[in-house]
This record gives sequence, structure tokens and C-alpha cells, in this order.
Amino acid sequence: MKNRIFRRIFIAYALIILVAALFTEVYITSAVRENHIANLVKSLADEIDLLAGDVSFDRGNLDGFSVETKSKIHARVTIIQGSGRVIGDSDHASATMDNHAARTEIQQAAASGTGMTIRYSDTMKYNFLYVAREVVRGGEDRGFIRLAVPLRDVDRLVNLLRVKIILVVLIVLFITWGVSVWQTDHLRRLLRQITDFSRSLSRGEIDKRLFLNKAGEFSEIADNLTSMSVSLQEMMSQTREERNRLNVILKSVPDALLIIDSKGTVILSSSSVRDFFGEVPAAGMHFADVVRNHEFSDLIEDVRKKLVPGMTELSMETPSEKHLAVRVSPLFYGGRELSGFVAVFHDITEIRKLEQVRKDFVANVSHELKTPITAIKGFADTLLDGAIEDRENAVRFVQTIKSNSERINALVDDLMIISKIELGVIRVEKAAVDVDGVFENILELFRAKAASKDLSLKVQADNEIKQIPADRNRLIQIMTNLVDNAIKFTDRGGVTFGIGREGGRTFLFVEDTGIGVPPRHISRLGERFYRVDPARSRKLGGTGLGLAIVKHLVKAHGWSMQIESTQGQGTRVKVLL
Repeated sequence: MKNRIFRRIFIAYALIILVAALFTEVYITSAVRENHIANLVKSLADEIDLLAGDVSFDRGNLDGFSVETKSKIHARVTIIQGSGRVIGDSDHASATMDNHAARTEIQQAAASGTGMTIRYSDTMKYNFLYVAREVVRGGEDRGFIRLAVPLRDVDRLVNLLRVKIILVVLIVLFITWGVSVWQTDHLRRLLRQITDFSRSLSRGEIDKRLFLNKAGEFSEIADNLTSMSVSLQEMMSQTREERNRLNVILKSVPDALLIIDSKGTVILSSSSVRDFFGEVPAAGMHFADVVRNHEFSDLIEDVRKKLVPGMTELSMETPSEKHLAVRVSPLFYGGRELSGFVAVFHDITEIRKLEQVRKDFVANVSHELKTPITAIKGFADTLLDGAIEDRENAVRFVQTIKSNSERINALVDDLMIISKIELGVIRVEKAAVDVDGVFENILELFRAKAASKDLSLKVQADNEIKQIPADRNRLIQIMTNLVDNAIKFTDRGGVTFGIGREGGRTFLFVEDTGIGVPPRHISRLGERFYRVDPARSRKLGGTGLGLAIVKHLVKAHGWSMQIESTQGQGTRVKVLL
């Protein structure tokens, strides 16, 4: 870049100077030469005037006079009669010379009194200036006197002047070259700064500023570029702030959101999309590769045709089973031309589960109440029909009625407990509880029941753990339900309960050697009325709410519960404190 700029500037300057020097040289040398010649003409004319009084045109030969005169005035002297015959010459014998009447200077002198011409001398090989004047005496033309001098000195002077002009031009060119180099370097540095700054802007480095020293017109460019940089920085800051705000909004939105262009490509998505549809790079993919569901595709096509928002519900199997409600709205950036879609997915899995739990709850409560109520009604009708007179059967019927009423009462009590826990009526008030006392209470409560089934009932406790923060009554209720369930579903072996520590965390546990629970049922243990074996549970007098109560009480304490079971080998329930 430096060389190109230098060449352009130097060549431009050099051409201008050379053209100017050419015209200057032609004009000056021409003017100087003409001025010298004019002075010579005047000087020679004056010399002729001085000689005119001494020349006698009647004498036959004036060669000697001409030679003598030349030695004095240093010019060739030629004396010519009016007829043109040469009668005297300082350089040649006049008798051998031609008639000069036709010579230009003679003709001019005859016409105007003075004549001059410049002719090249073949003998001397340079130009001569000839000046002739007509000599008039007594009103009659007597003849002509001509003086001639070589123009060698004039040409030498002009050539010297030309050399000086050329030297001046060379000096000016050298100065021009130096100025061009300096100016080029200055321009190069300015352009380099502007180029570097513009490259920085193109790379997004908009925090830089451009300052130029002694830049002249470039200062305005620098100011404009700096203003542009400031404007870009402000615009990018606003864009970045808006993008960050949008990202924060998208991250904080619990629902999955997809912005889809008119071709079906996802151009923007919320962070919740991966929770809904798995680890897929949504942006840049077709929506069908993100949401693999034909109902969603049908909804998109329906919105594309009708250009109005639409909703539907769909189920997803992967990455986990989900029920989703999706709303798709059309996007219009300009006019009524469809530009894309906005799809919002709301997870309604819990709502559907709650609805199912509610349905199951109503069905289970109805089923649980129907059996004892039917038994009570049937035996009551039997008694009213006359069986009351049969004392032996009547007592048995009344005992059955009492047993079923007690079952209904236990069911209602358990439901009330769960309801009160959920409503916050039953509150957990933690205090330091002596675990040995609680375990002794449980042993006393279930020792006889375990012995009736020939089961062992043991306490296994960490001697270093004497107290835990808990609500004593609710802790006893938790352990009572867990130990009761363990004894119910254990036919041989025994039940062990207690407290331990693992990984720096304390836990309560109840472990049995009973029938165990199949893996597919473990996740549902703790749901209301959920039984692995409904017939066995009812036979043993269970309401199906024991583990549900335990689950709620554990949660009220801020604890968590884990169930580990192997079918045919037993079950271990851990309550992590």
C-alpha cells in the first residue's frame, strides 16, 4: 500500500513539475534569447551609426578599413554599395563576394532603414546575427553597413540558463520526492490506524476509539468512525441486554417454548425444552425432530391453514412419560403473511395424576366402604327377619356387624388423619426425643402380635445415637405403622427395627423377612388405598392407608423415605433424617 500511494503521489507531482518546467524553460530561454538578440541588434545598430560617418562609399576597396574596424568592435564588418556590390569585408576579400542586394537584412534595411536576420554559417557551423543599416547622405542613399556577430555566446548563455533550470527542476523533484515520502508515510500511518480500527469494528471490538494526530481531513473520518463505534456499542449493549433479558425470561419460564419459522425450523427455544423432550439441540432442527408426536404436527398444519391459535393435549413416552397441553399461535412480522409459529407446552402430568388419584380415591373409598356396609346391612336384615330369636346365631351376627363397623371407623380415622396432616391441622413440633424409649414402646406394643405368628422382633440401634429431633407422638405413629405392616406381611423369620448412621446421615429403619414387593409396585407404595395384594391386605384388616399416613408424617418432619425390597426375601424401609 505504501509503494502504491508513493508512486501515485510522486508520479502526479513529477508530471506536474515536468510539464511546468518544460513550459517555463521554453518560455524563459526564448525570452532571454530574444532579449539578448534585441540588445545585440540595438548595440550593432549604434555601432553602425558611429561608423557611418567614417565610411566613404566612393572608394574602391574598404577591406582594410573593415579589418581595422573589426579589431575595435569585435564584429564582422561588411560595406555594401546601394547596388548591392560589396566594397569592403573584414573576413573575406570583397572582390570575390557575391552581390548582397538580395540578402534579407539588406532588403529590410532598404525598406525600413534597419534590417536583421540570423543565418547558419556552414563554414563556422553556428548561427550569426546580421544587422544592416542604410547610410543616407545629402538625402541620397549611399549604401549599407552590415555588422555580424556569432550567436555562440548567446547560445552558451541560453544553454547555461537551461542547465540552471534543469538543476532547479531536479532539486524540486528531489524535494518533491522527499515531501512525497513524508506525506506518503504520514498518510500510510493514518490509513493504517483507520484500517486497524475498521478491522477491530468488523471483529466486534467496539470498545476501542480512534484518535489521529495532525490528520487534517482524516480527523473528520476518525470522528465519524468513533461516533459509529460508540453508536454500535450502545446498540450492541441494548441488544445484549435485551437478549440477556429474553434468555432470563426463557430460562425462568417453567413451560417449554419453541419459536418456529414458516419452514418448520426451530429458531429459538427455552431451556425447559430439554426437560420436556430430552437432550436435543432444538435450535436449527425441524420441529418434528424435537417433538416426535403426530398430534403436534397436525396442530401446526391446522394453524398454518386457519391462521388462528390452536390447542391440543398430547402424551410423550420419552424421555419420560408426560402429559402435555400445547398451544400454537401464528406469527406475523409484516402484514398477514405467516412468518412462523410460537408453541408453548405446559406439563399437565401431575394434574392428570391427581385426577387419576382422585378417581382412584373415590373408587377405593366406595369399594372399601361398600363391603363392610353391605355386610352390616345384610346381617341387620337377617336379624330383623327373625334371626334375632336365634340367640346363638344372633350374637355371631352382631359381632360381625361390630367388626365391620370398627373397620369403617378405622378407615374414617385414617382418612381424617391424612386430611388433617394435609390441611396442617396436625402439626409437627420437633423436640429432642429419646429413641430408646420410643423403641421400647414399640416392642411392648407388638411383642404379643409377633409372638402369635412365631416371629422374632428385635431392636438394632447405634449406641452413639441417643436422641433425635422429632415429634414424639408422630414418630411413634410412624414406627407403629411400619412395624405393623412388617408383621402383617411376614410369615416366618422376624422383624428388625432401629436407628443407624450411613454416609454421615442418620436414618430410622424397619426390616422384615416377609414376602417382599415386586419392583413395579415399589414406586406406588404410599399412595392411598394402594395394595400390592388387595385380598391379603383386607384379610389382614388393612385399610390401605398405613403407608400413606407414614409418607405424610415423614414429609411433615422434613425427612425422606426409601423402600428397598426383594420379592420372597423381605423389605427394608429407611427414613432418612
